[in-house]
Amino acid sequence: LIVYYAGHGWLDEEADEGYWLPVDADPSVEVDWLSNASLTSSIRAINARHVMVIADSCYSGKLTRGVSVDMAEASRPPPNYLDRVAAKRSRTVIASGGLEPVADGGGKDGHSVFASALIDSLQDKSGFFTGTDLFLSIRRPVLLNADQSPEYADIRSAGHDGGEFVFPQRLDTQ
Repeated sequence: LIVYYAGHGWLDEEADEGYWLPVDADPSVEVDWLSNASLTSSIRAINARHVMVIADSCYSGKLTRGVSVDMAEASRPPPNYLDRVAAKRSRTVIASGGLEPVADGGGKDGHSVFASALIDSLQDKSGFFTGTDLFLSIRRPVLLNADQSPEYADIRSAGHDGGEFVFPQRLDTQ
């Protein structure tokens, strides 16, 4: 399951809590906001082996538990890696930035820089690939074109068990 969110985010520093503000949310009415705690609880309860959240919003890095991908290890996975990680439960997030505001424009066709890099990467992929592969292909274009640092990590307290989101081989529909 992939959950994609592009929109406003807000960080309550005193409560140490991040929020998504849906398009119909009143910014002055907190009950309209969706907290990371609620998101995490819902993700933990989903009966799917792999869940990935792709969040293009300010402060979206608040969903992570502070563990990030080791770029050197990610570039050379061990033998049977896909089989091993596909068998384990995963709850991961690719966030357009950490605990920072992110650009909501600047990309192609009116998209954000992050969304443009994501779209380009997904269109270029073929065969099986992992969430780590996707993250590595979008990280550099975002870093070069915006003042934000994308993150990829486990979603804290969501039931992650060492798995990895594996995208299936894309079928040619022509």
